[in-house]
Amino acid sequence: MSIMDRITAQFPQLADAMQAVPAEFSLDWLQQAACDEIGLTDFGAPSFKEPLERLCASVNEDADLNPYGRLLMAGVIRTQLTNRLLLQQVRTEQPERLAAPLVPPIVVTGLPRTGTTFLHRLLAADPAHASLPFWQLNRPFPRGAQDTKAARIAEVDALNEVRRKITPELDASHLIRAESPEECIWMIGLSGYSRLFWNAAPVYGFQSWQQSADKTEKYRDYRDLLTYLQGEYPGKRLVLKAPDHNDGLRELLTAIPEAQVILTHRDIVEQMGSYFSLGRTTRSLAVNRLDAEKEAQALVEMTDVSLAKMAAARAEFPDRILDVRYRDMMRDPLATVESIYGFCGLSLPDDRRAAIADHHAKNPKGKHGKHEYSLSEFGLENDWVKARYAEYEAEFV
Repeated sequence: MSIMDRITAQFPQLADAMQAVPAEFSLDWLQQAACDEIGLTDFGAPSFKEPLERLCASVNEDADLNPYGRLLMAGVIRTQLTNRLLLQQVRTEQPERLAAPLVPPIVVTGLPRTGTTFLHRLLAADPAHASLPFWQLNRPFPRGAQDTKAARIAEVDALNEVRRKITPELDASHLIRAESPEECIWMIGLSGYSRLFWNAAPVYGFQSWQQSADKTEKYRDYRDLLTYLQGEYPGKRLVLKAPDHNDGLRELLTAIPEAQVILTHRDIVEQMGSYFSLGRTTRSLAVNRLDAEKEAQALVEMTDVSLAKMAAARAEFPDRILDVRYRDMMRDPLATVESIYGFCGLSLPDDRRAAIADHHAKNPKGKHGKHEYSLSEFGLENDWVKARYAEYEAEFV
């Protein structure tokens, strides 16, 4: 059974929605759909337009999306645009909310599949911290008095249930639940500059452009998002995570001088193989045919750009970036947490340490299934990858 047959068999109600997506993506159509959905029209500064126009061109020209992929991408973009409208409404109507102080956040990032989720959820287990759940990252702003927390959770639960039925195997590599801590990539796509769209579909041209673009405006939006959400967790420290930050660290640390960044590092063959495998699970649903060779070329380019940008940020902000090895983290997670607290100038009382240890004991690696992968499936040889990134591995792995 083909992917499209499997999707329509499980969700026949999607057929009409897929037919309603225009043959050509355009920013005008997507903006109008967002405005119609929530009744707002002010998107704020136009900085989001260039990236989203490039994204639409990539969808039209190089992604080869099937009907489900087009519906999925339209939904992802529209959600980000509605959140942008709502952020601008807060800027206009509640400016004091965005002028409040920000408790210095901890931001975990690194190349994808280097233990960022594992570490983020360890840090999130500290009751003094606030880690943003999946529902809140998707729907950070209420759309009116009736749009309660429970209503937003229910909406995200319903979307997640569709995803789980289509890709049940995803739980083994990255467990997502509406009320579980999740990566902030889900809310920063409202800037247009984000790997979120690449994660949904192989938009090669867009991703190649955006990973090297200046992200100053992205992190101005991000700071406002964090300040708004800080108000939902008074007195708590936001603990955040997204590999999406690795090609924008300089802009992040400039826009949020309070932030401390934790960079994770893993054996490059394991990292690449895991990321390829995860991408195959997600992006293959959206396309007529997934091109393994183009995927490999894109991943190597993404890795090169990310490592260069991480190195530049480390040189500029040496006191605000801590490097953490995956193997050390797996060997002694609590020692890694303690080193992070020391770096951030934080204490770790016994009761909070016990909460983190309890989380780790209840959530061992592989709890939701084994994730298996091989670089050879994508036309890359382990020795070639090791040679290309030998200098990086010698220093950080």
